[in-house]
Amino acid sequence: MVQKPPKGLAILAVLGPGLMWCGEYIGSGEVILAPRAGAILGLTILWVPFFGIFLKYWIGLAGARYTVCTGEGMVDMLSRTPGPKNWVIYLVFIGQLASGAISSAAIAAAAGAFTSYFIPISSTLLGWIIAAAVFTLTFIGGFNILKSLMSIMVLLIIIGVLDVTIETWPGLATLANGIFGFHVPAVPDWAFPDMEVKPSPWSEILPLLGWAAGGFASQVWYTYWVIGAGYGMTAGRGYGKPMDPEQLKAVDEDNAHSLKGWCRVVSADATMGMLIGILVTLAFAIAGAGVLGPAQVAPEGNNVAFTLSRIFGEKWGEIGAHLYV
Repeated sequence: MVQKPPKGLAILAVLGPGLMWCGEYIGSGEVILAPRAGAILGLTILWVPFFGIFLKYWIGLAGARYTVCTGEGMVDMLSRTPGPKNWVIYLVFIGQLASGAISSAAIAAAAGAFTSYFIPISSTLLGWIIAAAVFTLTFIGGFNILKSLMSIMVLLIIIGVLDVTIETWPGLATLANGIFGFHVPAVPDWAFPDMEVKPSPWSEILPLLGWAAGGFASQVWYTYWVIGAGYGMTAGRGYGKPMDPEQLKAVDEDNAHSLKGWCRVVSADATMGMLIGILVTLAFAIAGAGVLGPAQVAPEGNNVAFTLSRIFGEKWGEIGAHLYV
C-alpha cells in the first residue's frame, strides 16, 4: 500500500517540496525586507531571520509529517478540530483571504519586477504571465516541472548570494554576535530625514520576523507540495482529499516502517528548505549592511533589490548586478 522510501543518497533525488517552500518565502519577503533591515540596523539583527525561519520550520515539518502519514493536507486536518464543523477553517479563512491575496500578489509583483530587469516588458504584464503560468502548472498537477524550475532558480539565488556575501563578508565573530547576541539596536540618525524610517527599530524587526519563512499560509502550502511530490500515504491521491480512516486502519507493520522512512525523507526535505532559506536571508541582510548601510540608503519595496544591484554594478561590474537580481 505504501511505496518503499528511498534511503541514503537516493533521498536527494526526491527532494523538492522544500525548494518550493524556501523559494516562495525568499521571493516574497526576504529579498526586500532583509537587505533593508540590514542597511538600517546592521548585522546585530541577524537573529531575527535566523530564529524566525528556524521556529517556523518546526510548524511546517509537523504538518508535513502528518500529511505523509495520513495522505491529507493541513486544511483537511484543521477541519477535524472538535466543535462546529469547519469552524477553524472559516476562522483561518477570514485572515488568510487577505494575507494570502497580499502574499501571492507580492510574489507575482516581485517576480514581474525582477524579470523586467532582463526582459524589456511591463513588470505588471510579466507578473500576470508568471502567475498564470504557475497557476496552470499547479492546476494540471505539474509538480515536477515546478520543482525543476524552482531548483534552477534556487541554485541561481545561492550563487548570487554567495557572490554578495564574499564581497561583503563581515567575519565569523560579527556573524555569531548578530545571530546569538539578540541585540535591538537604535535606528541611526541618517535614516530619519528623507528615508521615511520610523524611530522604533521594531518597525523594521517585526515585518522581517513575520515574513521570515513566510506566514501561516506558507506552512499550509508546504503540506500540499508534499502531496504533489507523492510522499508516503499521499502517493496517487491528489489534492483536496481527506484521509481514509479505513485505509489507515489497514496499515500493517511493514507499511508503518515505510511511512517512518518517508518521515525521514520529509524531514530531510524541510531541513534543506530551512538551511537554504537561512543562508540566503542572512546573505541578503549582510548585503544590506555592507552595501546600503555605508551608502546611507534605505530603499523600500522592489527598489531594495534594484538599488543593491546598481551599487554592485558600480563596484563589481555587470555580472555582480545580474547575479544579485
